[in-house]
Amino acid sequence: MTRSPSTSIVVDDSGVRIGTVDADGQVRDFARVHIGSVRPDGVAVDFSGIRLGHVAGG
Repeated sequence: MTRSPSTSIVVDDSGVRIGTVDADGQVRDFARVHIGSVRPDGVAVDFSGIRLGHVAGG
């Protein structure tokens, strides 16, 4: 699945937006700083594998 930053928003588990997902599955905050990645199941994790949240709507 190819994701676009304009359509894929990452939210924490309370629904607060924390960033976007680029086409490579990298999670970036709104300053475009790379903060983690998205697993195939839509869960966003940081570099240590700790859950950040999930792709909104996914």
